[in-house]
Amino acid sequence: MALKSTSMRFALLISAFFIIICLPVLAATHGEFDRTLKVSGSVNLQVETGSGSIDVRTGNSSEVHVVGHIRATEWFGDNADEKIKRLESNPPIQQSGNDIRIGHIDDPELKHNISISYELVVPASTALRASSGSGSQTILGISGSLEASTGSGSLKISSIGSSVRAQTGSGGVEIDGAKGSVYARTGSGSIHATEVAGGFDGETGSGHLVLEQSAPGSVRAETG
Repeated sequence: MALKSTSMRFALLISAFFIIICLPVLAATHGEFDRTLKVSGSVNLQVETGSGSIDVRTGNSSEVHVVGHIRATEWFGDNADEKIKRLESNPPIQQSGNDIRIGHIDDPELKHNISISYELVVPASTALRASSGSGSQTILGISGSLEASTGSGSLKISSIGSSVRAQTGSGGVEIDGAKGSVYARTGSGSIHATEVAGGFDGETGSGHLVLEQSAPGSVRAETG
């Protein structure tokens, strides 16, 4: 009986030891950067993130305001604090006049175990291409064309002044107001499109599809 009790205590000690040494693996640290970019006229904007959300709304016509929320996960010696400091001091933002690219990171080591979520306030006269590997997107009010894609996550789009192309591997697609044609795809999830002033091409592998047009246009709709 004493031997069994000793064995149990030893097993508990071993379990506690592994929990303690694994804690740094599960730890996450956070950071943030905030930048304002001056523009004049229509903006061509590209935003990408491997893991994280993208939120876009309209504001001042002469600037693009970017806030990046960084989350870094420690994993067997990853220097999360150092990565966050590098991203805070030198955010992944490139600008050439009114052409802006946000989120592109060349260094594979820097983006390893890093998640960045973006909050953007842009001029209404913006054309946007937004992509995320995993994360939801909310886009409101731009007058230019929109391309939005995510591998996993929902897409919520409203009051777009041109065509919309929205695609997610897994998640719902909601479009409320598009003054142009709409292309919508989801592998698993529902599509709900209203106030579409143009043609519509929608397909879902699993889920329902709702369409309301505010102007005539060709329609193709398919559900799994």
